[in-house]
Amino acid sequence: MNAKQLKDYRAAIIVAALAAIMATLAVQYLTFLSELETTSRDLRVAGQSAPMPQSKDIVIAGLTEETVSQFAYRSPVDREFLANLIKTLEAKGARAVGVDVLFDQATEPAKDELLKKTIREAKVPLFISYSNSPNIVNEDQLAYLNDFVPERLRAGANLLKDPTNDSVRWIFPGQTNPGMPLGFVRKAAKLLGINTPNTAPEIAWRPHPDAETPAFAVYPSHTVAFLPDEWFKGKVVLVGAILSITDRHRTPLAVLDDGDDGNMPGITVMAHGISQVMEGRSLQRFNLAGDIAVTVLFALVGVGLGLLKRGAAFSFTVGGIFILLYWVGSFVGYTYGLPLVPLLAPTLALLLALWLMDVAIGRAERKQRQFIQGAFSRYVSPAVVSQLVDDPSALSIKGDRREVTFIFTDIASFTTLSEGLTSEALSEVLNAYLDGACSIILKYQGTIDKFIGDAIMAIFNAPISQPDHAERAVKCALELDVYAEDFKKKQNAAGIPIGVTRIGIHTGVATVGNFGSSSRMDFTALGDTVNTAARTEGVNKYFGTRICVTEESVAECPNLKFRPIGDVVLKGKTKPVGLFSPVSEADAATNVTEDYMAAYELLKAENPKGIDSFRALATQYPSDPIIAYHCRRIDAGATSTLIVLEDK
Repeated sequence: MNAKQLKDYRAAIIVAALAAIMATLAVQYLTFLSELETTSRDLRVAGQSAPMPQSKDIVIAGLTEETVSQFAYRSPVDREFLANLIKTLEAKGARAVGVDVLFDQATEPAKDELLKKTIREAKVPLFISYSNSPNIVNEDQLAYLNDFVPERLRAGANLLKDPTNDSVRWIFPGQTNPGMPLGFVRKAAKLLGINTPNTAPEIAWRPHPDAETPAFAVYPSHTVAFLPDEWFKGKVVLVGAILSITDRHRTPLAVLDDGDDGNMPGITVMAHGISQVMEGRSLQRFNLAGDIAVTVLFALVGVGLGLLKRGAAFSFTVGGIFILLYWVGSFVGYTYGLPLVPLLAPTLALLLALWLMDVAIGRAERKQRQFIQGAFSRYVSPAVVSQLVDDPSALSIKGDRREVTFIFTDIASFTTLSEGLTSEALSEVLNAYLDGACSIILKYQGTIDKFIGDAIMAIFNAPISQPDHAERAVKCALELDVYAEDFKKKQNAAGIPIGVTRIGIHTGVATVGNFGSSSRMDFTALGDTVNTAARTEGVNKYFGTRICVTEESVAECPNLKFRPIGDVVLKGKTKPVGLFSPVSEADAATNVTEDYMAAYELLKAENPKGIDSFRALATQYPSDPIIAYHCRRIDAGATSTLIVLEDK
């Protein structure tokens, strides 16, 4: 790991920590964000909870509009009726009876006494709503309530509501002040032999089995006496108002429901709480530590995307897709048991991390991109520039020894041509020729090293790696040859005697990088490999060929066909180099390659039949330059494929 990478990783760790902390604190302390997080949970609870069967343990004996209409007054509820209802439920074998009616004022004395006597003598486990909160009962009401309901039967009827939207969200534990008994739910649990901690757990609302069936069976309390005993036997029966306009409380389910679930009767709220305690259920959600862990994970995803250095557009697009999938997964997954994972804090952490990474690292990266684009856009193809921008490590600004393939091109007799044209005409012809040639080189993602008059030097496998660099170069040369021949014919037809373009290709190890002074630098290659490549182009004039390729390049092109020219000792060298000519499409359409190879192998073995074979080929293929060259050598006394050149 180099110093720059180490610096980037340190910045990433700081960014991840900062993004996670900022996101967590924002959701905790910014009201609108915490409300959004709460709403996201409520949406999952209300819309994505898996259906559950109707409770078999709890039924509601509701005080309905029809019930209270039987009496001379609606409120307080007729106490003789309630006394008889308790006796009836006891007779039907109820497991326990909870009465969510606050007895805080007198009614008809006889009926009051009857109910007081009934609740004291009841054999069925009984618990009755109670509150000593000043905002619910005054001193006189509290005194009456204390006298009416024995302490052993009292159950705190308060509801714990979310202050942000007034929704009932938690189970009231009770025992919150002197004289306050256990909460209604905890009192029921105690009578059923279930121990509960003195905490306020979030209510795990019991989902409906289907759209038509409520979570709890509800029977009008005035019909209980006529209903089958089996409907109540062994069950917790809750008595309370389910009137349409009173004792209604907003619940989290109101986010999607504006009916009985969204605005729920108090007795039904108690039923949900008792149900979850009896069944050992809880609202499945992460605790604070879990929320923080997920938030940190998302911050790390954000810095990871930033470290890819693919640009802000890429990072935010991928980050947005990741967030979208997470949100969709959290909603769908809740149906199948996934807990209520946090949404807002992780989302903010990822976005903050992306932004901070862009600020911390992106600015330097953009400068580097601009430098690379400016430095190389004139020499290499846009695709290569893009790769360098995406992976600057592929660029070595120091000398780097690596295997590369060179192309050298030159126009024959261009000096003579230049002397016969005006400067304007020469410039126009040369620019047109170079423009077309360079387009082909860039097409194959070669790097244009330099122009030397009409000559072009191009490099493959630098500055970026190209495993197929030799094959790219040969294919590029074949296309350059077709282009140059067509260009020559058009110019000759216009009266401009431009010559053929000769191309040399060689593969070898060279030192590649930026060389020069502090005021001017060039990206180029140095070494003997460069000299060999240049000489390979020059020897075409001896063979009459237009493309000459060394054996080093041919060895790396197993998918292409070549004809050997000979084992050539170049000027200034002592060891021969195998030179080849690539088989063009025109040659491939004939048998010249096969016939040539048969004669060449005989000549290479110094078999006299090789001489006769080449003379026969000269008659069969009179326009083939390599065959003609070997025939001239044979006429001069050559008996093998070894060729020693005295000139460059």
